[in-house]
Parts: sequence; C-alpha cells; structure tokens
Amino acid sequence: MRKAFTIIELIITLVILSIVSYIASGLIAKTYIGYNQTNSIHKANLKVEIAITQIANRLEYAIDGTVVKRKSATDNSIDSIDQAPLDYEVLEWVGWDKDGFEANNNLSGMSVAVKNTSAWSGFCNIRKSTSTNIITPGSDLAFENDIIQRLSNGSVSLKNSTVALFFPGNYDYTNIGYKGTTPSGVGLISAYDGTVNKLSLVSPINRITEHYKLAWSAYAVVPINYNTKEGTFDLVLRYNFRPWRNVDYDDASVIKNQKMLANNVTVFKTYATQNRIHIKLCVKEKFGINKSAAICREKVVFK
Repeated sequence: MRKAFTIIELIITLVILSIVSYIASGLIAKTYIGYNQTNSIHKANLKVEIAITQIANRLEYAIDGTVVKRKSATDNSIDSIDQAPLDYEVLEWVGWDKDGFEANNNLSGMSVAVKNTSAWSGFCNIRKSTSTNIITPGSDLAFENDIIQRLSNGSVSLKNSTVALFFPGNYDYTNIGYKGTTPSGVGLISAYDGTVNKLSLVSPINRITEHYKLAWSAYAVVPINYNTKEGTFDLVLRYNFRPWRNVDYDDASVIKNQKMLANNVTVFKTYATQNRIHIKLCVKEKFGINKSAAICREKVVFK
C-alpha cells in the first residue's frame, strides 16, 4: 500500500491547481473590473442628473429675454440664447424671486408679522402708479425685504437700489446691464412704503404694465479649470450678483461664493428652439487604468 505521492502525481496536482487558480483569478479580476465600471457609470449618472436638474430648476425662473450666452470669461462677446453660436460657453440669466413670490406663513425666523399674502404680488396698479412710484396691491413689502436680505446674506435690500423691476416690453438683454451696457430697461428700487405697497425707483422707467417681475440676482453656469490632456473641465454656478449694478459673474466677490455643479465634464451645450431651452451635459468617470465611462443627459426647459 502506497503512503506518498509520486513526483509525477505531485506535478500533475500542481498543474491542475495552477490552472484553477488562473481561471479563478481571471474571473475575480473581471468581476472587480465589472463592479468598478458599473459603480463608475452609476456615479456619472448621479453626477449628471443632479447637475442638469439644478440648472434646469434655476432656468425655470429665468425672466424672459434675459437668458444670454457668452464666449468665455475672457471674451466679452454676448448674445441672446436664441442667437448665440454653439461654441459660446457661459450661460447666464436673471431669475425672478420665486421665494418671495411663493412666500407663506410656514417660513420661520422672519422679523415681520406673518401674513398669508405673497411678499410681492407681481401686479401693478397703473392708474395710481407713476414712472418713479410703483403701487403693487397684494404685496407685503416688509416681508419681501426680510426674505431677500436673508437669502443674500444682507447684501440686498429694497432700500439700496439692488433690487430691480422688469416690466414686459421695457427691456431686453441689451439694456439690463450685461457687460458694459447701461441698465435703462429695468426699474431699480431705492425705497419702499409697506403701508401703501409703494416701490420708489431711482429714476423714471419708460413703460409700466399691469404685470412685473421682481429680481435681486442673476445666475451664470460657467466652465472653469480646463484639463486639456483629459478633455475635461469643472462646471460651477455663480449667483448673488447684479448686472444692473455693474457686478458681473466674473467679479472676484462672486467667484468666491460659487457652487460646484459637476467635475470631469466633457460637454456642456445649451441652445434655444422656439419656446424651449435645451441643455446637454456629459461627464466622464474614471475606473481602472486608462479606462473611463462617459454619461450624457439632455433636458428641455420651457420658457
């Protein structure tokens, strides 16, 4: 009776174990690579979806006629989004104050008495208003002043000419203060009277209509930190700036407070067709060595 392996049997056993180990390690490696790829695609999907949704949500409250595109931060070329070439990189607009318009008595911490009316109604009494004094029935101007001061960290007020009124037909992107233009199409508020819901303007406004939009900030989606080797860049949102006060999206104070939307972006394109704004965003996520997954999303915002 044998009590040990022969040399041949031992060699055969080692060969079989080597083959099994090789196959098993290959399967494990493929599983790991597959997991990394799936995880990277999932991350890229989330990144794109969150970024493009944030842009679209902000754009929903863009004041019509204020949406523009710029060539770049170093080139002052600017056009309405309806006319701008596709290679224009920066997307910018003025947003009306949704928070004040939809304010309700659930807001806490306000320094004024709580009411069930909007902070600003959007209505103008044409018969009682003048070119420098706007009567806005249904508004709670003290409440609105409190809201925008809190949202802007105290930099904006209905008393310091930082808030603007937009009356349809009185403005377009050329006369609201973008890059060196004179802000002649908007009414800048210098003071308010909450008792009679009166907004006093810095200077006369040319045309008053029954409806207006109130805005205290512009917004810009800006590509930065280009990586030419990887073909990627970062995408940021800049806000709390006012073109009608000669403060642009590339001002140092604005850059300081910018918000990151997505990194490793490969494509950011926007264009307009009829009453729609199209947004396309692509993000690349790396996995493994010299491997990456790219995800693209498109969204349409009605204007």
